[in-house]
Amino acid sequence: MPKLTIRPQNRGVDLAAIADINAQVFDGGTPAFHELRQAPGNDVLSLVAERDGQMLGHIFFSPVSVDSSPPLAGMGLGELAVRRDCQRQGIGAALTRAGLSELAARGCPYVIVIGVPAYYPRLGFEPGAQHGLRCQWQVPPESFMVRVLNPDAMVGVSGVASYRDV
Repeated sequence: MPKLTIRPQNRGVDLAAIADINAQVFDGGTPAFHELRQAPGNDVLSLVAERDGQMLGHIFFSPVSVDSSPPLAGMGLGELAVRRDCQRQGIGAALTRAGLSELAARGCPYVIVIGVPAYYPRLGFEPGAQHGLRCQWQVPPESFMVRVLNPDAMVGVSGVASYRDV
């Protein structure tokens, strides 16, 4: 089997393929993240996975902050999508690990996610409540998770974690 390649999203070229995957996986896509993905600047991280030039999946992280004193910026995992015919092959985990590694290298202290409680803990995510974090929206507590990338930066941090408005 050819090697899986994970690379940064090319904003102009990859948008249509990402939209197609999202439409399939998320029953019509995620328009708010689509707008963020197109925005200029490097305050987001969008990676794609491909094999033989075919896009198989993508992951997207956008800025968040915790309303502690002082507020602490981090990132939120907003989308993780893998084509249905390519799921359960480790592509989503590879994308997540690559994204977390890049964010740690950038000095990001934490990443939050609202996701499937059976999936994300195997990638190092823990319930947000264990770290004194709450989600800005009403979600099941077990679905709101955090992956601490810099424990020293998180000492004494607690509060509501909020995604950036589109």
